[in-house]
Amino acid sequence: MAQATFKIIGNFKVELGNGVVMIKDLKDNLLKAESVKPFDSEDRYAQVCIALEEKIKDRKDKGLPV
Repeated sequence: MAQATFKIIGNFKVELGNGVVMIKDLKDNLLKAESVKPFDSEDRYAQVCIALEEKIKDRKDKGLPV
């Protein structure tokens, strides 16, 4: 079984494991999950990470809570 890949972004953890991209809080509570095809999983994981980083930056720039 492959080991899960994860990245901490702000107050969130984006995780890729077993064909699922998940966004969790730092207490490991699941906030969002998306099933992905195995051949597309790494690309989708990277897209989710980039989108979350941009969303957090945008909210900080506007003075909104993250």
